Amino acid sequence: MTLPQFPGVRVRARRGGAVWEIAADRLHDVQRLAVTSVGLGSITSLDLVVAHWRAPVRAWIGRPGLAGLTGLQVEPKGTGVRLRLAVAKPVDAALVLAAAVRCLRPVATGDVGPMLTFTPGLPAAAASLAGHLHDVLLPVEDRDAHVRRCDVLLVGDSDPAVVPDRGDTVRIAGRTWTRNAQEFDVSVDPTIHRPVGRRSVASGAIATARVADGIVTIDTSSGPVVVADQVTAANVDQLRSTIAVLGKGLPPQVEHQLRACGIVVGPAAQDLPDATDHLAWQAVSVHERRHALRMFGPAAVLDTWPEVSVVLVTHRPDHLERAFAQLSRLRYPRLEIVIGAHGDRLDGARVWELAQSLPYPATVVAIEGARTLGEALQICSDRATGALVTKMDDDDIYGPEHIWDLVLARQYSGAQIVGKALDWVYLESSDTTVFRPTYAAEKYTDFVAGGTMLISKGDLAAVGGWRPVPKSVDRALLDRVLHDGGLVYRTHGLGYVYVRHSAGHTAAVRDEHFLTKTTATHSGLVRHVAFGTDTDGDAGGST
Repeated sequence: MTLPQFPGVRVRARRGGAVWEIAADRLHDVQRLAVTSVGLGSITSLDLVVAHWRAPVRAWIGRPGLAGLTGLQVEPKGTGVRLRLAVAKPVDAALVLAAAVRCLRPVATGDVGPMLTFTPGLPAAAASLAGHLHDVLLPVEDRDAHVRRCDVLLVGDSDPAVVPDRGDTVRIAGRTWTRNAQEFDVSVDPTIHRPVGRRSVASGAIATARVADGIVTIDTSSGPVVVADQVTAANVDQLRSTIAVLGKGLPPQVEHQLRACGIVVGPAAQDLPDATDHLAWQAVSVHERRHALRMFGPAAVLDTWPEVSVVLVTHRPDHLERAFAQLSRLRYPRLEIVIGAHGDRLDGARVWELAQSLPYPATVVAIEGARTLGEALQICSDRATGALVTKMDDDDIYGPEHIWDLVLARQYSGAQIVGKALDWVYLESSDTTVFRPTYAAEKYTDFVAGGTMLISKGDLAAVGGWRPVPKSVDRALLDRVLHDGGLVYRTHGLGYVYVRHSAGHTAAVRDEHFLTKTTATHSGLVRHVAFGTDTDGDAGGST
């Protein structure tokens, strides 16, 4: 058996190759090892030490998703972690390594996406998919030869043994991935190039970059950061406090990767927003990271953007026009709307008429007024056909890219629930919008804005669905997911405004609370394209 070797990884086999002992610098090195180990041999035990590793939240351990597991031990080791894993009978080493990755890195669960089958000879460029490695196809394998058991077959550039009837084939050659004769530039790895830790305010340093002989050197306040060919996980850590990089001639892949991390990239200082304009800074950063993650990540090739069902329960006739205006502005390629008409105050014919005007498939569900909000949400979620369900409120403000932001955050965080930060609040009583980033954005947490929560239908069912309670529905679901060992992730708050009415709001907190710890205030409802409020017509009516 020829063992794979990479910089940052040392592999040793014992007991005739049945036991692998691995020392890796970072988890991404293990991901590279996993995808390149397909077909190299079967093992029964893995002893893995990762020198630099930190759990997303304290005491978190992921789920290996591997049959025949007889032992699993995860313990801290210095600045990293040690993982021991054993199985009852020999399993392809790549499958065991992928199980270890899932134990140490959050991987989104519960949705129905394309099944990936990995073949021998894949390059390390496929490392971002290691968490989804559950099936391998070996040349000597004759099991279920007549069955198409995969949706997408992943092959390396030099592999001639492609079986067409096994499904769509994606050929991976470095950053160039090919599917159906169409080439894609996959230069962004969302397990590395992601904005985790990026805050809503423009706090941080501006660095300059220079390029010589293909090597990028970014001069930061804490010293030079050297980027050779691509931004590594170590580079991302080094650039955590950098908000912008200025320089000309950067390789395209480096620009994409920096932007995916939330770093603003430009040729000169005059191209940057004003240092005191937090909204402008966040708008540029979010726009660039959104574009990089959507266009240059593996999902663009695999076409794995899941269908999303928006669930909106309303019992207030005076909020119908606003709610449907919000829904009409949403941009996402696979979207359906489920409206819960809760109680007898609503004109059913009017709700149905508005639903037919939406640019997406819509379902209207009549719900008895005696039902609690939690029960109403569950009834609507049961009618949803999307793999993911997200809750929207009938009185809050949602920007056009709101759904995209949640789906992308779920992809790079791997959390069971994602939602937005409660950064922007409109106070009707004073006709003021406050920017109040008191809850840090881009962070694993236990709280997100309730009107933005997104979860897979599978994960929702696994924790028993929405709780049948009249209020605190959001908190009840968050607690159930956390108690089940799941993760909650709070992405940025751009594109969402929480609206506080003068009377009749269900929350117990008084308006005065939101006037404390503010970073900026705007007279009236904040006007910006990110919120869909840049013109009066786009605002969905006066607040």
